[in-house]
Amino acid sequence: MDVGGLLEGGPVERSMAADPLLALLVTVVEHHGYECKIISGDEVEITRAGRDGPLHMWLTNLRQWVAREPREEWAAIVSDFVGSLIATTEVDEEDQLDLEDYGLIRPLLRTRLYADDFQPGPEEIVWRPVAPGLIEILVVDRPTSLMLVRVDIAEAWPVSADEAFRAAYDNVRRDGPLEVESELFDGVRLSTLHGDTAYVTAHAVWVGDYPVTGPEGVLVTVPVQGLIHAAPIRGMEVLNAMNLLIKIAWSGFQEGPRSISPNVYWWRENTPLLLAGAVEPGDDSLNVKITPEFQDLLERLAQD
Repeated sequence: MDVGGLLEGGPVERSMAADPLLALLVTVVEHHGYECKIISGDEVEITRAGRDGPLHMWLTNLRQWVAREPREEWAAIVSDFVGSLIATTEVDEEDQLDLEDYGLIRPLLRTRLYADDFQPGPEEIVWRPVAPGLIEILVVDRPTSLMLVRVDIAEAWPVSADEAFRAAYDNVRRDGPLEVESELFDGVRLSTLHGDTAYVTAHAVWVGDYPVTGPEGVLVTVPVQGLIHAAPIRGMEVLNAMNLLIKIAWSGFQEGPRSISPNVYWWRENTPLLLAGAVEPGDDSLNVKITPEFQDLLERLAQD
């Protein structure tokens, strides 16, 4: 295909001319025999005759991947990205599951965390809040991919959404624990939890099961899919722990790919995950808004 011919004309063509990654993506998608409709700079819709409904492709992760590589590597990265997504979609369509059969689907249920502004597409999916800035989404673990559970599918099951989430928790735990690597940084014991699974972030909800906590619990970050960082809360050492996690979380969130949140959270036993500090970029440095709950903890620790 003549890419140059795509870069002239109306608004879509002008958008592609200003965005070489988008132009490259359209070329690769059409090379696979699909039509590509640009929804925005971070979303395209691809269709093909004979396929049921459009496939939405989100580009945030792709942009993070290519940002770390020289321009001459972009074609290979985009080709792999598009090819993997299309191949996985086609395999899943050929291997249809009876999604309304809860007995069949229950062992396949999993959950993982996403940013609360995550946009999966036009279909309504099953999710619930975890903490400010974080949600957990119910998914079906398929051999080649994970599928977000739609509300209309879950409504056909003979169980509540809470029970389906409990089953998903059980399945993630049954898959086995994460690996824990710990190091000292300026007196802070920083632990990184990771593993060969797509559901690492789900473990943040029960991070206290791991040897990473202190007397007042543990500070936790989930900057990207695949990693959890944690530091125990031990007296006023928590200030150094907080500063370290802010830097690590912000760096990971900015670099990606599959970014989730730059915020720092507080886990303590028998309590839902709480926001400790909301992190946002400032003019010359990061701005951190400490929550009242965490401020109360800091004041109590300062008095001990």
